[in-house]
Amino acid sequence: MASLRSTLDPTPPSPFLRVRAAIEQLAAATEPLPLQTLADAAGQSLFHFQRSFVGLAGVTPKEFAQALSLARAKQSLAQADSVLEAAFAAGLSGPSRLHDLFLSLEGMTPGEFKQAGRGLSLQWTTADTLLGPIWLAASARGVLKLAFLQGSTPAQLLAAAAEQLPEAHWTAAPQALRGLTDELQRRFAGLKPQAPISLVMSGTPLRLKVWQALLAIPEGQLRSYSQLARLAGAPQAVRAVASCVAANPIAYLIPCHRVIRANAEFGEYRWGPATKRALIGLELARNDGEVSTSLPVSSALAVQAG
Repeated sequence: MASLRSTLDPTPPSPFLRVRAAIEQLAAATEPLPLQTLADAAGQSLFHFQRSFVGLAGVTPKEFAQALSLARAKQSLAQADSVLEAAFAAGLSGPSRLHDLFLSLEGMTPGEFKQAGRGLSLQWTTADTLLGPIWLAASARGVLKLAFLQGSTPAQLLAAAAEQLPEAHWTAAPQALRGLTDELQRRFAGLKPQAPISLVMSGTPLRLKVWQALLAIPEGQLRSYSQLARLAGAPQAVRAVASCVAANPIAYLIPCHRVIRANAEFGEYRWGPATKRALIGLELARNDGEVSTSLPVSSALAVQAG
C-alpha cells in the first residue's frame, strides 16, 4: 500500500529561497530590474546577493535576464535549422546526446503495464531545487516520474501515479533516493553531471519518438514544434507531436521546456510558464553562443500498445 507521508522539508535552505525569488522576479519582469532592487528583496548586500545567485544558478542575474529576450530565442531557433540540416544530411533522423548527459533509457515492458505494475517495487521522494520542490518516483531500473510540485502535495502526485500502476508497491524512500536527488540538484544548478540517471519510459510509438527527440535538444538550444516534429520523423504531425510533448512524464530530464512556438514565444508548460521561462533563461545564459552538432546514440524502448 502506498505511503502518503510527505518527505518534503517545509523549511528549505534560505539561499534556495532567495535566489528562486530573484529568478521569479526576473522571469516576470517586463523591463530590466536594477541589481540593487533584487539584492534589497533578498535582504543581502549587492556583493553577497550576486555571489549567492552565481553560486546557485551558475550565471549572473544580468546574463539570466538577457537570455530571456525574444531576440535570443529567435537566434536559437535559427541555429537549430542548420543543426538539423547537418544531421539529416548525414542520414541521422534523431541526433542524441545521451552519453554526454549521463542519461540512459529503458522501456517498461507492455506486460508490466497490462498487469498494472504487479510485482513492481516503486520508490518516491521529494527534494527542493533551485526552481522549486520536485516529486519523483523510480524503480530499480530508473526514474519513471518527475514533476514540479507547483501547489500540489506529494500525496496528490503519489495518488495520480498509483492510479496508473495500482498493483505496484509504492514506498516513500528519501534516503534510498538521496543520491538521485543530489544529482538532480547539481544539474538544476548548472553543474556538470557526476552520476548517470536512468529513465524508464513507456508509451505509444509516436510518444517514444518525440521524447527521444526532446533528449536530442542540447541544453542552451531551443526548437519549434515543427522542428521537433521533423526530428521525431513526423513532419506532418505537428499537432500530435505537441500533444506528446504535453504528456511528458519526466520533467526537466526529458526537456520539453526547450520547445517553443515558431514566433519565439515561449508558450505554455505543464508545470507553469514561469518555470519554463526560468529553465530556458538559465540554460541559454549558461550556454550562450554554444551550438552542438552531437551525433546520436541509439536506445531501445518498449512500446505500450494503444
